[in-house]
Amino acid sequence: MDITQYQAVIEQVKRTFKLDVILFLDFETFYQTRKNASGKAMSLTKMTYAEYIFDPRFHVTGLGVAEDMGEIRYMHKPDDVSAWVDDIRARQTAGERIGICAHNTPFDGAVSFWHLGLRFDAYFDTKALRTLLKPTASSSLKTCALEQWPDDESLHKGGEELVSVDGVPYEYITAEQHENLAKYCKQDTNLMRRLFAIYVQRVQELMGSQCLHNELFAIHITVRGHVEPQFCINDDLLNEVVEDETVNKSEAVVEAIEYLKGVIGEKANNLDAKSFSSNEQYATVLTMLGIKVPMKISPTTAQLTPALGKDDPKYVKMMIEHSQHEKVYKARRLIKSTIALSRAQRMLDVADKFRTAGFPDACMPFFLNYYGADQTGRWSGGQKLNQQNNTRGGKHRLSMEAPPIHVISVCDLSNIELRVNLWFSGQTDLLEEFACNPDFDLYSSMAASIFNKPINKKENPDERQMGKAASLGLGFGMGWFGFQEYLASGPLGMEPMFVDDAFAKKVKNSYESKHPAIVAMWHYVQSVVIPTLINGGEVYFGANNLFKAEKDKITLPSGRILHYPNARYEVKEDARGLSTRVLFDSSKRNRWGKPVPKNMWFGLIVENIVQATARDILLDQKVRIEEMLQRTEQGWVMGSVHDEVLSAVRESIADDAHASIEEIMSTPPRWAVGIPLANEGGWAKEYSK
Repeated sequence: MDITQYQAVIEQVKRTFKLDVILFLDFETFYQTRKNASGKAMSLTKMTYAEYIFDPRFHVTGLGVAEDMGEIRYMHKPDDVSAWVDDIRARQTAGERIGICAHNTPFDGAVSFWHLGLRFDAYFDTKALRTLLKPTASSSLKTCALEQWPDDESLHKGGEELVSVDGVPYEYITAEQHENLAKYCKQDTNLMRRLFAIYVQRVQELMGSQCLHNELFAIHITVRGHVEPQFCINDDLLNEVVEDETVNKSEAVVEAIEYLKGVIGEKANNLDAKSFSSNEQYATVLTMLGIKVPMKISPTTAQLTPALGKDDPKYVKMMIEHSQHEKVYKARRLIKSTIALSRAQRMLDVADKFRTAGFPDACMPFFLNYYGADQTGRWSGGQKLNQQNNTRGGKHRLSMEAPPIHVISVCDLSNIELRVNLWFSGQTDLLEEFACNPDFDLYSSMAASIFNKPINKKENPDERQMGKAASLGLGFGMGWFGFQEYLASGPLGMEPMFVDDAFAKKVKNSYESKHPAIVAMWHYVQSVVIPTLINGGEVYFGANNLFKAEKDKITLPSGRILHYPNARYEVKEDARGLSTRVLFDSSKRNRWGKPVPKNMWFGLIVENIVQATARDILLDQKVRIEEMLQRTEQGWVMGSVHDEVLSAVRESIADDAHASIEEIMSTPPRWAVGIPLANEGGWAKEYSK
């Protein structure tokens, strides 16, 4: 591409977002990789962005910036940076719409807003675009440049320049070091700007214009939520979490000890909380119950050690076989869990940092990672705060409140993965039930098949829970034993359920009898799709033949691509003879930098397809909601949690805004005609729906 082509792509993006200019920028900031006499280490490898940027030692040591395809400027003097900030702010006040792009914009955007007070009208990120294109490959700027221009050293990334200023405050950086930093920073800005145009064009060519449109908005909404605080925080509720957890743990221990008194008699009188938290003492409790303590090989000592972790397969099997002692297992589980306390404290710490820095109202960003799940593209939680995992109705979630004069509208796509799986697999009878009967309850219907009697949510809540677990757990080919373990783990926020082998097999058989088209799709994926991923060719399959399998990839109806790099058969010989595995290269790397292989089977492929398609439906709706809210000046999309969209809408028009959101989320994308969608939710000052 030449400069004219680069500029043409940039102009295309500017038109989409109604921008006057895009700033391509790269901040250089003080860092210190090792502890020394001047203080502890200060590095993004160990600190969250809030910890790093709000650290008293933080300061900008340089800034590279260019407007569209204009000249790249470098500045480092504080007065020059301040003058640049004043100029941008004046232009925004005059009505100019300005977007920014960086290679990791969640960081550079945070420096811009948290440190310099600049927020922008659109956020783009070359690192995110790279992840969209190659989710299992490295997205470092150095790797991207080497891959794009392998034979042009003038377009390779440096790095040695930063080593010389490790731990060196701005006032001690020499003129020569500034000169080297300028060269390094300008090159990064140059590479990032070129890659932005190349990646935008590549996404459009490979995935189509609508996919590009939606993914650019996905990046913008995600980064904006990461950079601009979205929520006010109710400290009182988070402080109550500490009290609640203490009470819950104490009650569970008391209940377990009372139960044990009835089983082992006076021996239980000497038990206390440590009897459940200490591995050694807990093993003694199990022995007193006549249970053989499960053992495993320790990965650190290579010695036998008790297998008492909540997810240790042998421990799960033990709980299933001795399910009568459920109160003992509950005490162990609660006493060992610290996540509720640690998450509440982290939320308080982040809110305090923002308030101290001059953010008195909204003081909590929405820290989500774009394309956090590299196989499906779903979002994941970031910055050590997994805000997607706050329990519905729990105090962590309720503590997140709307900014002034706004409320939080929450709209959830009901049973979206179930519906997508039915649509993808051609299970038309159940799809028609959803389409014709808005009150159709698939979980109760599944439970009725299991228990051979009518089930409804009000009168049979326990049986319906089993129907829910079966519907959500068995759709991707899980075996009966895996389902048994799934129930014992306490899935979907449920209490652990311990069932015997016969019942687990019965549920598995009931599911497959009720979903023959889904079972048929499992076989088709195993016998046709996976061989195509390995050997090549082209196969269209799924709903309306909208899914396409080729060598190493599956193209979704949205245009987005699921990648299975280096898909292959691997034959191994051991004492039992020859065996064949189906593998592909995951995003993980071993100690030598080589991809770690991952097993490929029909359940994984179907799960990836269903979750990715559900993600694309939600994204299409999220983008349409954002465009509607911006057009009507009613608010903005804050982000999404699993299958629900959160929007900040003006309180005075909340009913109308939420009704418009519900209408959008009742309409599938054009490529997903045939999926009957439903949603539920509401609005409130706090995140409560």
